[in-house]
Amino acid sequence: MFPRFFKWLICGRIQKRIWVSIGIFILLAVLVEQSLKRAERSGWENWKAKWEAKGEKFDIASVIPPKIPDHQNFAKSQFFAPLFDHDTDSPKFNKARDRFDIKTASSLRYAWRKGKHRDFVVWESAFYESDLAKLAHDLKRPHCRFNIRYEDGFAAVLPHLSTMKNAANLFALRSAQLLSKGDTTGAWQDTLNGIRLGEQLQTEPFLISQLVRIAILEMNFQTYWEGQINNQWSAEQLTAFQQIFQSIDLLAGMESAIRAERNMINHWFTSVAQGGTQNQGFDESISSLDFFPAIFFYSNQYQINLILTEIILPGIDVSNHKLNVHQFKKMEEEIMDLKSSFIPFRHAIALMMLPGLDKYALKVSQTQAALDQSAIVAALERYRLAEGSYPEKLTALTPKFIAKIPGDLFHDQGLVYRINEDDSFTLYSTGYNGTDDGGEFLISGESIDFAKGDWPWPQKVAE
Repeated sequence: MFPRFFKWLICGRIQKRIWVSIGIFILLAVLVEQSLKRAERSGWENWKAKWEAKGEKFDIASVIPPKIPDHQNFAKSQFFAPLFDHDTDSPKFNKARDRFDIKTASSLRYAWRKGKHRDFVVWESAFYESDLAKLAHDLKRPHCRFNIRYEDGFAAVLPHLSTMKNAANLFALRSAQLLSKGDTTGAWQDTLNGIRLGEQLQTEPFLISQLVRIAILEMNFQTYWEGQINNQWSAEQLTAFQQIFQSIDLLAGMESAIRAERNMINHWFTSVAQGGTQNQGFDESISSLDFFPAIFFYSNQYQINLILTEIILPGIDVSNHKLNVHQFKKMEEEIMDLKSSFIPFRHAIALMMLPGLDKYALKVSQTQAALDQSAIVAALERYRLAEGSYPEKLTALTPKFIAKIPGDLFHDQGLVYRINEDDSFTLYSTGYNGTDDGGEFLISGESIDFAKGDWPWPQKVAE
């Protein structure tokens, strides 16, 4: 029976029907694939057009900072211009990159949030005195825009970030020494210069740039706090601190960085659609998408843009100085839905590219809260110097000592403030969880768990 069936199967008439059927199936599959791809692309482009009509821009050119004349640009100063004027393997580039790198280990810590002084560090600053003086002079330039190749998207090289952080560390080290020796003027100037150095990154629309900006701020909170609890700052110095703290808006930097992240992702999609390489600026895991079905390409771009545009960006309220934590939690829920959906591989690009913004939002908000508290504390100290004690309520600070009291980032009830029995004060935000936990941090091991507990201004030095 089998020989007869085999003979029938291989006969010309049946073979012709089989191959015609296979051809029709392939043709139908291609037509379905092209139809689905057009539908996915149309859905993405229609959604994009709707938001563009509202003024939103999705291209990489829209997030690139405008160019600045060299004489006004800090990035063109003597220590940082070589980082972009020479090849990354040249001696001049290496010299500029390592200029402020201290080779010796340092025990310097920034644990002011836990009420701890810095460890005493023996550091000979004479070698850097000239450089720090030149840096302080260069910081008088009004603008900063590094010559980054933004068109490279995620592959853009950012060699200045480590150099800036190292230079800020030098200012922080010297300010610690000067404060311990009673030179409050020198410590004050170095702390302000350290803050100004970090603020050169305020318009740089990269998540990593904003994180370096935050790290530099954290260094300088330490000196400011130590001088405050020891009553070392004068009214004039406190006024300068207050002004610079109030001028810094990390939420605005966060908003621009997330918008730039989204637009650089769109730049990647456009490049790949035009035949560019997939792993530009990414690790090797992205190369696993070589065989990714084209019908899902635009749906991934749509999902990424939808989540960042309709969920995350509305959660950052720059004008009202508020952060909606629930929007970031909602993003995590959306990502979990994608992972648990039917054929989750179809969302592989979105799952790989969507950044972990919940932790980023936590880092930004805790630092912005520290800025807001620092400004209020400067006003409180000025009030104490003028009146002999702290006020019973924060409203007593306005308008003489502060024009507007910053509120809590997460709700409209304001920061918690009260006078203690020893005439000190308690000041805290109810933190990321939005509940009042009595003004105490939640310590997990050696670290503060900022996702839980309150965020108090440390008034007493921890034993």
